[in-house]
Formats: sequence, structure tokens, C-alpha cells
Amino acid sequence: MKKSLIALAALAATGAFAQSAVTIYGRAHVAYDAQYSATGSVLGAAGDVKSRRRVADDGSRVGLRITEDLGGGLRAFSVIETGVNLDTATANGQSGAANSGSGYFGSREAHVGVGNNTAELRLGRQNVYWGNGPIEDVGANRVSGGVGGSVSAPSSGYVIVPAARLENTVQLVGGAALGGFAGSAVWFAHPNNAERTAAGKDVKQTAQGFTLRYVTGPFAAQLDMAQNKNTNNGVDTAGTVALSSTDGTTTKYTTGPATYDRTDKATKIGLAYTYAPGSKVYFVNTNVSHGFTTAAANNVAPTTVGGTTAATQLQGYRKQASNQIGVQHVVGGGLELHAQYAIVAKAKDYAGASVNGSDAKAYALAARYELSKRTALTGSYNVIDNGTTNNLNISGGGQSSTATIGAGSTLKVLRASIQHLF
Repeated sequence: MKKSLIALAALAATGAFAQSAVTIYGRAHVAYDAQYSATGSVLGAAGDVKSRRRVADDGSRVGLRITEDLGGGLRAFSVIETGVNLDTATANGQSGAANSGSGYFGSREAHVGVGNNTAELRLGRQNVYWGNGPIEDVGANRVSGGVGGSVSAPSSGYVIVPAARLENTVQLVGGAALGGFAGSAVWFAHPNNAERTAAGKDVKQTAQGFTLRYVTGPFAAQLDMAQNKNTNNGVDTAGTVALSSTDGTTTKYTTGPATYDRTDKATKIGLAYTYAPGSKVYFVNTNVSHGFTTAAANNVAPTTVGGTTAATQLQGYRKQASNQIGVQHVVGGGLELHAQYAIVAKAKDYAGASVNGSDAKAYALAARYELSKRTALTGSYNVIDNGTTNNLNISGGGQSSTATIGAGSTLKVLRASIQHLF
């Protein structure tokens, strides 16, 4: 009896002082831009970057993965991932703008949860919508550069997506027991950190969406939907279009931001076929839109100044589609090649009419050479040719140090990088 009591006490002590398993991981990724130019802006020289050579960080981060076996197939876990700018060693990129993915502990993904092989419940700041999973991850992981992420998850451009990485998020993610549907997820979030608005009203902003993913043999498919409602909590403040300058023949303009309360929506469909280990062809279609709470705001038409359409993503209802195709091909001996081409269609206004100059075309050629399983050299040439009212930028593909470019710019970036995973 005494021995049994001692054994039970030992088991209780072991459970009480069980330790979590902690893994430190990360990525150090920095590129050298032999050419970075954005020319042809409707603002002329004031909106152009003629030519620049630079060293620029590309999504470097340090993270912690923490897990504990709770028994019976259940586990607890946490991810705390922090972005770091290896080029500036500050929270700001080279443009001087704040990088929302760096600057404080847990600045990227930061969540805690419980789950098993069927599903995981996660609470915290999380990535939603923007990732293409098994379809395409070129600009995010494979090389420095690539226009795929710029098109499917734009942080710039004429109509931006409603969600990428959101705080205050609840997400249910399918596990390995779901077979080909593993990685599917449903989520909702309260993106606004404020308890009350500046006017003392309750915060109305909410976001929700899902990812449906299926992989079978060489085929992969993914459907993402996201909605971000009441982005300005019911407050409407009209934007302005003001005369900036004129060279005698062309009128220049600047556009002040509108803050109409609105709802942003997006749908993304991706398909991929793996024809050899590590080699695949893929297609991604996106449709993004924003509509305003106030009916009059939806009907705001593009404003014409000096014969140039001065429309922005915050003036009137807009809907825009894009399509991209790509090839990822493993040559062998550690060498991997990439090619991408994308077309962004002209945006549609509330009446269904096309908005002049809101389109864009983009392509990228890239290579990755693996020196080891953790270290690689990459090189890429990226071009984005914007219409006169669009300013889609390569920053949507992962590089956080790019500055905002002028509407109508043709962006050209030739770069090489060193990437090390740990």
C-alpha cells in the first residue's frame, strides 16, 4: 500500500512539473537590388524612382514553437513569431514607413491553441486568406521577388484585399485526420484594437472568412473567401482630389484619402498540378471589391482632372479581378527555376463601367540554388506595368522595404539574395 501511494505521488509530481517542448526557428533573408526603378508615374519626376541600388530585407523573422502533449491525442501549443528588418535594424523599412510585421515581440504570427489530429483551435494574431498554400509560395518563400503575391494579396494597388494578417482572430484549422482537406480553416476576427471609437461609440468592425483546401496525388486546389465589415466603424469623411502642378500640357493631381465606412470582400481560387517532384504548374484567380455603407458613397465616380482619371481605391464602389499563371521547375543539382505572368483587369465601378487606367500586367523570372537544405542563393527579375491610376508594388510579394510608387509607374527590379533557414 505504501509503495502504491509513493508511486501515485511520483506520477502526480511528474504531471505537475511536465515541461513544454520549445523549438526556435527562423529565416534570415536579405537581397541586393542591382536595379530598382519605378518610372512613368503620372506625377512625373515627383513620383519616379529613376534608379537605385540597395540592400533590402525580405521577410526575415525569428519564432518560437511551443507544444505540450496533454494525453489522449490532445495537445496544447503556441507560436510566437517576430519579424526583424536586417537591413535597417529598426521597425521601419528603408522607405521610412513602419513595417507592420516587425518592431515588437510576436509582430508576425502570435497565437495559442489546443487541438488534435482532427482540428486545432487557435486564438491570437494570425495569417488568414493571403497564403496560397500548396498552390504557390514563390515570393514568400522560394526566392526574393515574384509577382504572384503582389497580385493575389496586394498591400498596394487599386483595390486591396480585406485581410492578410489580423489581430484578435479565432481560427479552426483542419488536421492530418482530414486527409486531402488538411489545412482547411474557418475564422473570424475583430481587427480594430480599440474598445471604443474616437466618437465614443462601440467598435463595429468585424472580419470573417474560410479556406477550403484539397490535395490528392499531383493535384491541389484551394478556395479562399474573406470579408472585412465596417472598416471605419460607421464614420464617413469624403476624400478630395486637389491640383498639384502643371507643366503647361499635363495636369498633375494628388488624392486625399476618403474614410467612408465600407466592407471589403475577396475570393481567391487556386489550382496546381505537380508533374515531377518539386515541379508544378499553377493558376490563381482573385476577385476583390469594396462597397460603402452609405449608398451615395458607392456612387462616387472617378474624378477627371486635366483629362486624367484620378481614381483611388477609396473613391466609390470598385470591383477588380486578376489572373496569374506560373511554373516552378526543379532542374536538379539544387537548381530550381520559376516563371510567373499576371494580368490585373480594369476595375469596375458601381454601374459596371470600367475605370480607365486601373489595370496592370506583371511578370517574373527567377532562380533558386540550394547550397544546403537550409541555405540558398536566389535571383529574380520582376516587372509590374501599371495603368495610369494603379500603383501595384512588389511589396505584396514579401519585401517589406519597398516604398510606395506613383500611379502609372512601371516597376523593374533585378535582385539577388541569400536565404538561410534555422
